Amino acid sequence: MLSAGHDGSSGGRGPAHGPSSATEPPLDAREELDALCPASGWRSKSVLVALHGRRAPGAVEAGRVIAGALGAPLHGLFVCPEPIEASEVPARVGVDPEALHGMVLDVETSEDLPGALAAAIACRSTAFVVVASEPGECKDERLGIGRLAARALESAVCGVVVTGPDRPAQLRRILLPLDGNPSTAASIAPVGELARKLGAELDIVMIGGASPRDEGAEDAPPVSTPAPSEPGSMVAPLYVDQPQHEWPAFAEEFLDRFLGTIGHCPHDVSTRFFLGTGEPAAEILRFAAQLASDLLVLVWHGELDGRHGAVFRDVLCRAPCPVMVLRR
Repeated sequence: MLSAGHDGSSGGRGPAHGPSSATEPPLDAREELDALCPASGWRSKSVLVALHGRRAPGAVEAGRVIAGALGAPLHGLFVCPEPIEASEVPARVGVDPEALHGMVLDVETSEDLPGALAAAIACRSTAFVVVASEPGECKDERLGIGRLAARALESAVCGVVVTGPDRPAQLRRILLPLDGNPSTAASIAPVGELARKLGAELDIVMIGGASPRDEGAEDAPPVSTPAPSEPGSMVAPLYVDQPQHEWPAFAEEFLDRFLGTIGHCPHDVSTRFFLGTGEPAAEILRFAAQLASDLLVLVWHGELDGRHGAVFRDVLCRAPCPVMVLRR
């Protein structure tokens, strides 16, 4: 496994031997970054949490962390077949009333929970929707997760965060797989801004080819990145014969082009770049576990056919941490 890091200082995104903490910019520099960042309009958008199921407390916590980082209003949606008072919601959700303090709470009467959530997303100016995938509910056959989370993914044009059994108290390490296509990198601006606001480290992983010097490579054929499908794409090197020279140059070019120029990631975000070899979904999940990621980010084009769709579904279903999905 090869890796490169960047310490978030003003000297650029050059490779290093390991991660280091981000340098805090002066206040006026941060305000300038807010003005220049394409995702800077979030203060007028909300973070919407679906208050549903036993895992709703984890969704509330994730929503509060994201809303607090972005300075965005936090909204909660509770859907019930019969009319109830807002004061009854904490008991129905299984949380202490203090957990919903400061949340704008919407209570709707409906038997169509996915439909009500889709309608709420459509009529609001929303930055992110946070929804739990419940183990006991019927799963969506296409996406392999709970139907409510699947409906949110299919109907939302904003970012969707799907939470599972774990409740991240903080988001300090974010894993972002990139495939080397410009259209994918163009969708990741919210991730860089969120990482900066949270003071989180951004781990970039690209799945490439197996080097003949890797252990066990002689017994199995190398798995290489597919040929570029877009102009301006970058393919991970299949063979890195002189890693001390070739790998830092490749990492620096990749981070500058895809994370900085196209992805608009703020320069004060601490980043590390990893190259994995093997089946993409398995490698992404391995990195998420090995790096103890608090959040895994996937860029989705809305389709499940083909190689990209299969990787997306596998990672979404098996991720060991909450998954943020951005639409391409």
